[in-house]
Amino acid sequence: MKITKVKLYAYDVHKMKEFYCNHLGFALITNTDHFVDIAVGESIITFEKIPSYVKKQYHFALNIPCNLFQPGKIWVKDRAELLFSEGQDEVYYDRLKAHSCYFYDPEGNIIELISRQEVNQKQDANSFSPEHVLNIGEMNLTSDAIDSVANSLKEYGITPMNNNEIRSDALTFMGNYEDGANLLLGPSERIWYFSDKKAIVSPIKIEINKNLQLCMTENGDFTISQL
Repeated sequence: MKITKVKLYAYDVHKMKEFYCNHLGFALITNTDHFVDIAVGESIITFEKIPSYVKKQYHFALNIPCNLFQPGKIWVKDRAELLFSEGQDEVYYDRLKAHSCYFYDPEGNIIELISRQEVNQKQDANSFSPEHVLNIGEMNLTSDAIDSVANSLKEYGITPMNNNEIRSDALTFMGNYEDGANLLLGPSERIWYFSDKKAIVSPIKIEINKNLQLCMTENGDFTISQL
């Protein structure tokens, strides 16, 4: 499984373009008053304008090479404020064999740089730049109908990582470990790692392998369709 494209929603598309393209340095693909497409490695993030009364909150992770975590962290520190948890600004996840650090974008979305030691390929570099981002490695999928969404994903071959059980009270990592990409299926109201923000059922579209589209509405209705 690869997360090839995600459509997220934003109150101020121009501000998001300024942050991701002009400040962080990612390539702008499409620029309109209502949406922008931004290249993040092999994946694409679309930010589409949404009215301010619609509640939303996103978390996604960007895969970076296994040998560039510390340079990547330095790159973030030069451009954004790193988030802390228990006095630490990074974490090692044993189940993923991965180093991660976190920061916010202008609308409070939680961005993670993740360096998967067994999955992400090594690159011959000593410093980090946006060109070293490989793809989207994680995307949250918040729902108050966890079992129903999980069953729909299973029908299309997207199963819990390492055959874990579906959790209704915590995150379930959906997708194969060796693919280096996971959907983070979890309930609303849980607090995100390295943050005080609560997960919210949010409108989102997630493209998988360029041939499958997952859609969650602001009301929590979930569908999967072939592209």
